[in-house]
Parts: sequence; C-alpha cells; structure tokens
Amino acid sequence: MLTATCVHLALWVFGAAASAAGPASQIPIVGDANININPTGLRRDEDPEEPPRKLHGRFLHITDLHPDPFYKDGASVDQKCHRQKGDAGYWGAETSSCDTPWSLVNETFRWIDENLKDKIDFVIWTGDSARHDNDVKIPRTSHQIYDLNQKAVHKMLEVFGKADNIDDNNPTNDLLVPIVPNLGNNDIFPHNIMLPGPSKLTHEYVEIWKHFIPEDQYHVFHKGAYFWQQVIPGHNGKIGPSSMGGLAVFSLNTIFFYESNKAVDGCDNKDEPGYQQMEWLDIQLGLMRDRGMKAILIGHVPPAWTETKRNWDPTCWRKYVLWARQYRDVIVGHLYGHMNLDHFFLLDSDELEPGHKTKKGKANKGKTKKGKSKSIEEPVFAKDDVCFIEEYDPETDPVVSISSAEEYLHSLRKSFASLPHPKTDGASSKKDNYKKLIGGKWAERYILTLVGPSVIPNYFPTLRVIEYNTTGLVDNHGKLVVTREDNAETEKNNNNKKKKKKPKKPAAPVKEPHGPSKSSPPGPAYSMQPYSWIGYTQYFANLTEFNARFLEEQQDARDIDVELKKRDVSPAKKKKKASIEYEVEYDTRTDKTYKLKDMTVRSYLKLAQRIVDSSKKKTASLDHSDDDNDALVEDEDTSDLAGEESTGDFNLEKKKKKKHKKPKNGKKPHKNRVWHTFTKRAFVCAVPDEKITQLQEKREGCSARLTLEEED
Repeated sequence: MLTATCVHLALWVFGAAASAAGPASQIPIVGDANININPTGLRRDEDPEEPPRKLHGRFLHITDLHPDPFYKDGASVDQKCHRQKGDAGYWGAETSSCDTPWSLVNETFRWIDENLKDKIDFVIWTGDSARHDNDVKIPRTSHQIYDLNQKAVHKMLEVFGKADNIDDNNPTNDLLVPIVPNLGNNDIFPHNIMLPGPSKLTHEYVEIWKHFIPEDQYHVFHKGAYFWQQVIPGHNGKIGPSSMGGLAVFSLNTIFFYESNKAVDGCDNKDEPGYQQMEWLDIQLGLMRDRGMKAILIGHVPPAWTETKRNWDPTCWRKYVLWARQYRDVIVGHLYGHMNLDHFFLLDSDELEPGHKTKKGKANKGKTKKGKSKSIEEPVFAKDDVCFIEEYDPETDPVVSISSAEEYLHSLRKSFASLPHPKTDGASSKKDNYKKLIGGKWAERYILTLVGPSVIPNYFPTLRVIEYNTTGLVDNHGKLVVTREDNAETEKNNNNKKKKKKPKKPAAPVKEPHGPSKSSPPGPAYSMQPYSWIGYTQYFANLTEFNARFLEEQQDARDIDVELKKRDVSPAKKKKKASIEYEVEYDTRTDKTYKLKDMTVRSYLKLAQRIVDSSKKKTASLDHSDDDNDALVEDEDTSDLAGEESTGDFNLEKKKKKKHKKPKNGKKPHKNRVWHTFTKRAFVCAVPDEKITQLQEKREGCSARLTLEEED
C-alpha cells in the first residue's frame, strides 16, 4: 500500500494519447507551480480554535439542481421546454425531461432561507448543477457549465454567506455553516467523461468552489476533484491536525468509478485515477480513526448494482464496499444523488457481490446458459415486445422511462429478498443463525446507502433534512461542548507510546485496509451514538398545484386590469409576487408505514424485509439484538390497510375505520402497503396510484408469461 507521502506527492503523468483523447478543458497540466503539496492532507497553518457553536442536530441534503437558462414558460415539453407552444409551467414541467427554470431555483433557495437556514448545521450538495446536454439546437459548452455552477454557488452564498465579510481575502470564512459540494456527471464537458488532473477543469472548480474547499485540500482536488472538509469541530474546539473528534464530510469523485466514463478503467490498476482515489480514501479514513473523528461519504453517482442496473465499475464497487466495512467504526453514512428516485440499498460486504448474485448469504455466481459470468441480467424480451423494458436511465424522459424506473425499483426489491430473514433463517433450532448471517447483533455485514431525490422536477422537486444525534456533543443550551485539554502534552505522550513499540519488518502490501479494533464498539451507522442519524424529513413542492395557481393568478390579474381600464383607473403598479412552498411529504420519525425507529442499518434491514412482503400474517418474531425493545416483529395482515395514512404523507387514502370493510370507490387494497408506499415515494408522489398499480400488474403478467414459456 502506498504511504501517505507517496499518494500526495505522486503526479499523475499521462501520455500524449490520453491527452489527445480528452477535451481541451481536461488536458492534464503537469508540474503546476501553483499547486501546494501537503503530504498529510491536513491544515498546515495553526489550527483555528472556534468559539463554542450551537448545534441543531440537522443538516440539509440537496442534489441535482440542473438550472436551465433557456427554459421558457409555456413552451413544449417535447422541445425540452425551449421553444414552440406547450404546457411547460412557470415553476417547471413536472414529470418531463425538461430541466429546472430559474424561477424554481430561486424559490427553492428563498424557501431554504426562510425555513431552514437557521435550523441546520451544514449542507451536503451532491452535484449536477448544470443543465443536461439534451437539445441539439442548443449544445452545451464548458463555459456555460462553469457559469451555471458559479450561479448555483451564488445562490448558496445568498442564503448561507456572511454579508459582513463575503468579499474579504479569505474565502474559507465566508459561510454561516459549512457547505460541501460534489462533482456531478453533468458538471463536466462532455458529460460522463473525465480525465485525471491537474487540468483546466479542476482549476476552474477550485476557483468556483473556493468558499467550500479548504486551502490545504487544493493539491488533491487539482488531481482528482475530490476532498474532505471538517463540518463539526472536535471536542477540543479545533479544526485541523490538532482536532480531537468532530465530523468530516468526504466529497468523492464518482465519475472515476462510473461505468459511463470511458476515459478511465476501474480501480485495480495503480495508474488509474479510481485506484488513486481509493488509496487516498484509505489513508484519510485511517487519519480520521486515529483522531477519533467520524465521517460522512458523499458522491453523485451511487453504487447501485442490481440485476437491471449497474452504475460503477465492479472493481471500484467492491473496493468501496470493502473500505466501508473496514472503516465502519468511522463512517456515519453514505449519501448520493443522480438517480432522481427516493430509495436506498444495502451493500453486502461479506460476499462483495450485489444482492441478485447472493441468496441467504450464499454466493450465486450469476452464470448465463453459456457459463459466462454476467453483471446484470440480459433482456429476455425482444425490443418490439410489449414486455420489453429498457435499462433505467435517470437522464431520459421520466414519462417514457417510468416503466424502467419501476423495474429498477422491483430489482431492488428482489435484492432485498436475498437478505437473510428471521423467519426462515432464525428457526428456534438455530437461534443464533440469523444474527450470524447479518453480521452479528448490529448487522455489520451490510452498508446502508441513501439516494436522495432531486430538485429538478423529473417528478416533484425535493429537499431532505437529516437529523443526527447530538447527545454528548452539546450542553443544555445546544452549544458544542468544548473540553480544553493540553493537546500538546497529549500528542507528546501518544508519540512516546509509539516510539516504545519495537520496530517491525516491512510488511507485504495489504489488499484491504485494517478493520476496527476488536474492542471497538459498533460504528455510528450501526448503533446510536454521537453523529448517528436519527431520521429525516422529506420536503417536496407540488408543482402541478403551484403551476395551476400561477395561471389562475395571472388570469385574475388580467381580468382586474381589464376592469380597471373600463373604469378609467390605472392598474396597480405593485402586484403580489408569485411563490411556492415546500411541504412535508413524510417524516421517518413519525411515519406509520416505514416504522423506522432510527436510521441505523438494523432499522433499514427491517424495512427492506417488510418491502419484500408484509401482506401475510406473521406469527414469529426475532430480536435483532439483546434489547427487548428492539425486536423485529413482523406486521400483521395489512392487506386491508392499503390506504393507511402516514403522518405527513402526501395524497394517501384515508385510514380505514374497520377491518375487512369494503373499500370505497371500488378501489382494491394494495397487496403490500409498504412496497406500494416505497414505490410511490420513489416517484415523490408525482405518479398516480393507478399508474403504479398498472405498471406492477403489467410486470407481474410478463413474469407469469415468461414462466409459462420456460415451462414449455
């Protein structure tokens, strides 16, 4: 394994062929004198000691803004809302492939300013802040991409910037709360394709994100467009090498892991930027462990891998899952965007294979009839067949791709079905078998990954606020508890302890990072402790309603003007400014459908099992832990509770008053309320229940037909 010094000092030098293959903005710059080299990746200056800061125990996750300066209200959605007459709304064209109008972007940040600004501790921003390259008549350029990202940064500064020193010489002290941005696949030109730096592209983003990237991280960002930032000071009140404890956010460049990036080749070759990034991540997470820090890992393209969808190169996927397992004592959670669907998945760190290749903990090699291994299932229906479904692509027309999106969600459900289950794997004769299969009491076999839906109204625009545990971090007034210690003496003692150790012979390169100490408690993603995630509130804006209201207001204003002119009265100069409001779609802390106690892996494991099937009455139950209050109790028969209301849930049918009561309006109850709700929320409630049911019935019919054909 490379040492920290080697990783940070190594220059990525590429041949002329590689340079010629990439766009001009990504031609590597070798030997740039302006790039500061710092082997540790930590602050070089004296660590700032911040005054005790009030913590709210919440942070904002925002993703996929996709602002479009060419969007036209009233244009045709078939023309990407750029021309011709059509139904494009003033606030955006929901359930279309149009990008986001500035009217929606501005209102989103106005709402954040008025409702969230003073209630959160930091912001996670997972990329794609430029429009799609989806209109051949208005092709994108590098300049336009940088300009849109700069405008998005300006919106962030309008809300979270300090007005009194925003223009001083130090850009890193301009914010009320830390903001951690991330590079999306549409934030580069051409989209999806990125070469390693230093390059003009990385230089541009260092300048655009100068308010967000710590100066000591410039050197690594120039090479790979990834970095980390400490968002909560340590318990000694410091940020930097002397910080003891605290929370950092790692902004990973998933474009180097992305299969659609044909300029790179996985994470196994030492010359590949994906390999270099994983080595850097290993070293930095090791430093976090040594200093008692916790970390959140974020990226744009999530590590989704099901039988119908694979985003990452398999070598990068396996390394990431392995790293996540080995640093489970450090990592709080994983957050991504890109997919435009609200969902999650559980990565299997035992098999290092996706769910569709494993079954109840046993490897399923996933062979084709010819014996060749495969990563995703090959289509079984011809393209002209009614049952044929394209692979889900979040960048295609959501109306056209809704079938493939539902199919992708179903493939997630099938991967959940491969998870161990207490009823089948926890029989009384094998009391501890289930716990063993899930990785012990805390289900440490699995890595939870959350994918947040987007601001771009492919469905409805959304924001997510995640609440984390501040117990032990703050005093009675909510301020960060700072323990003044003699850090110099502590560090000296630690160094002395290290010196007393006997020298060891050089060890052979290891294939994986060291895991946590056997005496270490479970990590923050597995058991409740400081920084563990408690729950989240999902906000959305119903654009169908607000677009209709805008048209009504415009028509009313015109009618009033006409009437005033008839009376020879001058129209009022000031008119009421149109606005939108985000509202709660659901809150996991009070939700009656998901029933998430918290956001630990065990809680999501239970949810995944209920998504598979909660329609049958279960009589057995099994504890996930030794805590009697934390038993995994399966749902009773919920087939008659299809419309059970969830607190804060949008547009769900009212709860039925009595069991077995005949459904109103002739509506059939959903066979699996949890699965139906999961699908509905994935589409941010923008797709009607009837459409979802229709898609599910069609898929079931096609599956039945395939079974009959195979039997014949």
